[in-house]
Amino acid sequence: MRPIILSSLLLALLCQSSRAAEKKPDQVRAAAIQFISQFAAPEDNRKGLEPLIREAARNGAKIVVLPETAITGYMSTDLKRTWQVGDQKISKGLTGVHPKDAAETVPGPSTKAFAALADELNIYLTVPLLEVDRKSGEYFNTIVLAVPEGKIVLHYRKLNPWPWAECGWAATGDRGHQYIDSHYGRLGLLICYDINFEPPTLKRKKVDHLLYCIAWVDDENSTWFRKQLPSIAKENNLNIIGANWSLEQAEVKPKWHGYGNSLIISSDGNVLSKVKNDFGNEIIYAELKVP
Repeated sequence: MRPIILSSLLLALLCQSSRAAEKKPDQVRAAAIQFISQFAAPEDNRKGLEPLIREAARNGAKIVVLPETAITGYMSTDLKRTWQVGDQKISKGLTGVHPKDAAETVPGPSTKAFAALADELNIYLTVPLLEVDRKSGEYFNTIVLAVPEGKIVLHYRKLNPWPWAECGWAATGDRGHQYIDSHYGRLGLLICYDINFEPPTLKRKKVDHLLYCIAWVDDENSTWFRKQLPSIAKENNLNIIGANWSLEQAEVKPKWHGYGNSLIISSDGNVLSKVKNDFGNEIIYAELKVP
């Protein structure tokens, strides 16, 4: 057995050495995966996301971003059910579902599975989920970042839970801002509602690429994705890779808005790529400058 073990270790070391020795590129291909998350169905969502992640990697993406709580589900896509912990108050008109059967620890099943996938595909991959902290009993809206070596290097908890949908379950993030220097520049993480408050801090931290996980809800005439978000990218010198949730197309359009609209924006405020359809799963790509 010893020669086999040594060969495996040597192969792993050679693989890591090869990755580390890669010449720094001028550009990196990023992908945002727009996805329909099933509420309270993490196993189904993992199965649905994996082929899309593999497709993005096959098409050359080195940074892959998924929507907010894509693995666990954010709300039901009819906006009728939300998560609720115990007797915490939830917004009027919503039905609460306890997250205990869907929430995961970090590390946990999803972080382990997607870290292995990041290793296999040689990509940086966001893993967005509803996290339970077993020590405190609190629940968090979380992203971890898996890197090509198959490790979890960032663990971010949403600093600004959205009051309307998250007041009944999400504790305020307690891990501060999370960013890392990579082969492609400095990567940072934010989740949806955070975008209203946190970009200036990322600018001060000299983050190059914002991996932005979204489950947006808005008014019918909103110009958020078309105007405000590109302005935020420009004002804060951030490339934004924005992956938003979506839903199935139906004969009758839903009464709410904000789904779809996944996009990638350059640090000068130009929209480089945008989904063709606000309904359904879709992958978009853009080449981003590496500083």
